[in-house]
Amino acid sequence: MTASSVPLPTPTVRPASRPRITLKTWLADLTYTQQTISAETMPQAIGGLATYAATKLDLAHPIRLFKYPEALAAALDADGPPDVIGFSHYIWNSHLSLAFAELIKKRFPETIVVFGGPHYPLRLPDQTDFWHERLAGKADFYVDGEGEPAFAELLHTLNEFACTDVRGYVPGVHSLANDGTLHAPPPRLRIHDLSSVPSPYLSGRMDEFFDGKLVPTVQTNRGCPFKCTFCQEGTQYFQRVAKKHEQQIRDELHYIGRHMKPLLEAGSARNELLITDSNFGMFPGDHETCRVLAECQQLYGWPRVVNVTTGKNQRDRVLSAVAQVPGTISLSGAVQSLDPDVLRRIARSNIDADKLMEIALAAADAGAGTYSEVILALPGDSKAKHLGTLRQLVDAGFDRLNMFQLTLLPGSEMCTEEYRRKHGLVTRWRVIPRCYGTYTVLGEELRAAELDEVCVTVPDMPYEDYRECRVMDLLLASLYNGDVFAVLLAILRAHQISPMTWLERVRTLPHGSALTAVLKEFGVETDNQLWEERERLLSYATENIDQYVDGHLGNNLLYTYRTRILSEALENTADLAARACLAVLRDIGVGVGGGTQVEALVREGADYHRLTLSEIFRTDPPEALRQTARFDLDAFLAAARRRENVRDPRRFRYAEAGVREFVLTGDQQRTLGTYLGQFGTTPWGVGRLLTKVRLPDIVRQVRMSPGPGSAPAPAGTEAPTT
Repeated sequence: MTASSVPLPTPTVRPASRPRITLKTWLADLTYTQQTISAETMPQAIGGLATYAATKLDLAHPIRLFKYPEALAAALDADGPPDVIGFSHYIWNSHLSLAFAELIKKRFPETIVVFGGPHYPLRLPDQTDFWHERLAGKADFYVDGEGEPAFAELLHTLNEFACTDVRGYVPGVHSLANDGTLHAPPPRLRIHDLSSVPSPYLSGRMDEFFDGKLVPTVQTNRGCPFKCTFCQEGTQYFQRVAKKHEQQIRDELHYIGRHMKPLLEAGSARNELLITDSNFGMFPGDHETCRVLAECQQLYGWPRVVNVTTGKNQRDRVLSAVAQVPGTISLSGAVQSLDPDVLRRIARSNIDADKLMEIALAAADAGAGTYSEVILALPGDSKAKHLGTLRQLVDAGFDRLNMFQLTLLPGSEMCTEEYRRKHGLVTRWRVIPRCYGTYTVLGEELRAAELDEVCVTVPDMPYEDYRECRVMDLLLASLYNGDVFAVLLAILRAHQISPMTWLERVRTLPHGSALTAVLKEFGVETDNQLWEERERLLSYATENIDQYVDGHLGNNLLYTYRTRILSEALENTADLAARACLAVLRDIGVGVGGGTQVEALVREGADYHRLTLSEIFRTDPPEALRQTARFDLDAFLAAARRRENVRDPRRFRYAEAGVREFVLTGDQQRTLGTYLGQFGTTPWGVGRLLTKVRLPDIVRQVRMSPGPGSAPAPAGTEAPTT
């Protein structure tokens, strides 16, 4: 619906000229900084707004960009106020941006405040409520849809008419009238050529953000052909994919690489790149992008890791692309669920889950890791369906499963009232981890925290089942992801036992005092984090910011408790992993007990993995740990990876026992030092580290001390184990 306002003449712009804009304009993509930098990406999106505006307008004052709240507060004190300030609006910075906007409007009523981003409802009634509940008195305009052309046109209009009464005039720019009517013209047409947005890197606009703390971020294409109801890009508006020219991508990546090289050599930056594409590798140009990434690795030693969501179709094209940068990009099989009814309800019928898994699982030949994503409590979900999806994925051989709670995003179809009622979604509110802080702005204390709305109950999944699924998600993340107990997994798979069968036995066996305490606290925090009323939680969070910043409240529970399991309860966990493995082997008649070779291999393997993980998150770990070595575990794991038959442990037994040493290398300690310096050594900080670094890259390295018989013993007379 479009509401009209006072008619305004169309601004006249001569084709060969750019209109002169005298407005002093600032753009902010804010992140919380007190516990850690919560959104640690460079502000590439607002950089694109600035460079696009500069191509269309003759700016008397270059647009200033802000990422850190402290920098914006200092600028308001020293140089403010601007004539126009724009805030990016995401789930992780909504209240922080609104708090700044409210204070700016109170102190400087003439300053025009503009918001834009995906944290905005789809339907007009919901948009109207959103304005009255959250934006009124804080924002003058909201850009709905793509921001670059709309924001440039808004600046031109405001400058030409020197007033804010342009409601309903600029396509895609919403505003609230004095009588409470929302003027909501439809979004303008999407950009066809993404290269029409000049690179903020090549213009130098990003130079100040190469500070070693922020991760470079690029976008090579925009849009998604799929229609997932939980995703903002699943709406019709984003169905068409716009691409960037290969030369611009190449120039950007080399520019970033040149700036990252000295930071990496000084050990002051993380060796990462974020690509924000929704289906990387699925399009022809992505192969060339990966080739350029390989060039950058050769020239600059960057990037070691590329975080990106890979394509959901075009298997061969995706694999060919990532093969250019072996070990750099993990292939995602982001199935979310493997239940057909659930997939139908979330509009993923045009994504073949089996083919999606094929893409990821073929990644071993491309030198890449594999991971899948699963969302808990989707429409139509149940405990049996969730655990069934996990079983299929671990049986398929994914290296890692990322398990999420269903979050309802305002810009998604799933968030609409109609969809909620149809699928019986019951939700609760929680504080988003790391997204809270206190800042001094214009002499006043500004306190803010971010909330998200998560689904905890659907008709076939009562809350008790939801809670039980969360515990299983934690055990899988702690004992399966990252090959934490690779030897045990290889033994299980050699005997056709699903890792989920093992994890289910882990869940039911006695846990030991330390692990019992950790799991009990996980359950209590799971309950306590969820609130029925948004406003009550927001009030509580802002009043107790210090407890959140100090890590007593508001942590990502899977990350935090995974760390606690692998540190505080490591001995209990290794013992439990071995006992559960032996129990499920016994269930199928494998000869366990009485000192059999398979039992010896299980126990040595579990202790081996305990030692690789021992005290690795300390800044001053012991120099070396030791273990008696009776089996050649390297040969055993290599044979398992080659899919050889490893059921008989005698093949891998040393003729003479030796000694293993477990050490952290200098490179590992430097890597850990960089990340621990940014995230801290608390459980939530280390949990955050484990989302950025592959666990195999930081566990203790193993070396054999001189003397053991290096060749496995010949097969003895013991009977086979099955």
